[in-house]
Amino acid sequence: MADTNRIFRIIKMIMLLNEPYKHWEAKDFADYFNISERTFHWDKRVMEELGVPIYYDNHLKEYKILDNFRFKAPNLDQKETEAVLLAAKEYQNRSFPMKKELESGLAKVYNSLPEFLKNSMSGYIKNYEIISEPFVELEEYQQKFELLKKAMNEEKKIIIDYYSMSSDRTTQRKLDPYNLFFNNGAPYLYAFCHLRDEKRMFRIDRIKKLQLTEEKFELPDNFSLSDELQNSWGVEQGKKEMEVKIKFSGKTARFVPEYRWNDQQEIEEISENEIIFNVKTTSREEIKKWVLGYGSEAEVLSPQDLRAEIQQEIEKMLENY
Repeated sequence: MADTNRIFRIIKMIMLLNEPYKHWEAKDFADYFNISERTFHWDKRVMEELGVPIYYDNHLKEYKILDNFRFKAPNLDQKETEAVLLAAKEYQNRSFPMKKELESGLAKVYNSLPEFLKNSMSGYIKNYEIISEPFVELEEYQQKFELLKKAMNEEKKIIIDYYSMSSDRTTQRKLDPYNLFFNNGAPYLYAFCHLRDEKRMFRIDRIKKLQLTEEKFELPDNFSLSDELQNSWGVEQGKKEMEVKIKFSGKTARFVPEYRWNDQQEIEEISENEIIFNVKTTSREEIKKWVLGYGSEAEVLSPQDLRAEIQQEIEKMLENY
């Protein structure tokens, strides 16, 4: 979401710079968006990389954009239009936090299409259905999403009362909100937690109370959520990376290679009905549950302590039957 906030801010900057009779220096942008001047200069660098012709007029002492630069309506071809409409349909199926805005934007895209594309698209979309996995209903959390977006956009710290499922208790925490993301149908906030003095993930539907403060934070320039989660199986971030080796057999040996489960995975084919799946991850509990889901067709070969934990879990399961 940090990257998304920057994109929206850059779009607004371009609009402001295109207005006549306005004077914009770094401090003016910082005051307008309630950000630091350093953040503005980072935004400016991103604009330049995107090809936006922004420059500083030393005579007028202000930032300007070349007069011939204007936003243009997207010229989508049929396949690009299909992709946009199908992506929108996917999120309409889910409890999406900006569902009304999505529907409004989709209507604008659709109405901007030439007639021949409108006619073909209406039938095309009806012929496709996307079946969603279970997801958290987000309507009642809309206000929290708006507050979180505001906090990230203005780089303000927040205070939350958070219920932890693992400890079964609620604690108050001060956070620097970095990013919003979804995983397996659930919404998460990635933030620096001052209580634990480390970056952590928080399920938004488990935030019982949320308050914005006037205290500012600064998002690290090199922050990347994908880099932060690269060794995670899902959302669990363990302290220690482990190399996991799993033998899959039967139907599962044919099923598992059909998906890209993790960027770190490697698959060795032993036979038509047997593979060795290798992956490096810090998500111990999540990969353990994943393996157990395949029953007798999955066997952890290493590490030995994970193999022992799987065995103990199976013995506990047998006590229920």
